[in-house]
Amino acid sequence: MIFGGIDIGGTTVKVGFVDKEGNILCRDLFHVENIKSYKNFLKRIFNSIKSLINNLENKYLIQGYGVGCPGRINVQEGRVLWCKGKLEYIENQLLGPDLEALLGKPVFCDNDVNSIVFGEAHFGKGKNAKIVVGLTFGTGIGGGIIINGNIIRGEHFTAGHFGYMSQDSSGRNHESGNSGAVEIHASHSGVIYKAKEAIQLGMKTSLEEIINANNFGFNNIYEESEKGDKVSIRLVQELESEMSILIANLIFAFDPSIILIGGGLLNAGKGVLTRVREKIIKRINFLNNKEIIIERMSSYEEVGIIGGAALAKMELNKINVQKKG
Repeated sequence: MIFGGIDIGGTTVKVGFVDKEGNILCRDLFHVENIKSYKNFLKRIFNSIKSLINNLENKYLIQGYGVGCPGRINVQEGRVLWCKGKLEYIENQLLGPDLEALLGKPVFCDNDVNSIVFGEAHFGKGKNAKIVVGLTFGTGIGGGIIINGNIIRGEHFTAGHFGYMSQDSSGRNHESGNSGAVEIHASHSGVIYKAKEAIQLGMKTSLEEIINANNFGFNNIYEESEKGDKVSIRLVQELESEMSILIANLIFAFDPSIILIGGGLLNAGKGVLTRVREKIIKRINFLNNKEIIIERMSSYEEVGIIGGAALAKMELNKINVQKKG
């Protein structure tokens, strides 16, 4: 059996095929910045998958597809209820049914990080763990919760939006409506905002020379902090502090078997996860250090594809069980 995984991100879409053991058979990636309409977006996904199918030994083994998509997703309908940013044209669209009509196989949609964390729980580092909590620190902050093998989506499909939780009651407004959301401080977009704010306030920083570069991000701030730039050092310290507070709160809320961290932030600086874990341990006194398990997610380039495939496998299994019942 083969399952397709589609990982939709704010800058790229990754697609691939995965076997029943979670091994990626082939994959592809394309950028979305030049795609301006929902119709063209669907067409680009279809063309990418059509091309990949030629790499499979037996295309008739394809069972279905799982799609991880940013925002709030009605899983039953396959509809994108809420999606802000570069992909707003997919908002309120029946992404699942529309892709199903193009691909000729069942398609299941969920929030992108739900899908990623489920993939880790099914095939990866969270396998056999009772409670898996995952977070991604990238353009924004996403999250997912898996309990006893089930994705916790919430009544209105909003569970896991950890980046929208506020840690600053007097903080600036956030698109979610929750002022002071942690995403303002500890995401790629949030850190860039704070760097520009420091420059506008006249603070002396080497970031001023590079901040307008197209690829400016986490890695630049970590590099400049290592060179001794005081503003960058402060931004790094604040970023890692915000991360530790958020994760500590999630430990208090869910008492997870394991916490998995992913996203572009982990590739930016050395020892990020080690320092954050040390800060978390200082905040939690009633757990043994060995009971606080925090690990890096699997390959950043592959985990979304594997998550989509795991989602498809799970949903198809449910359908088969219902038919037998």
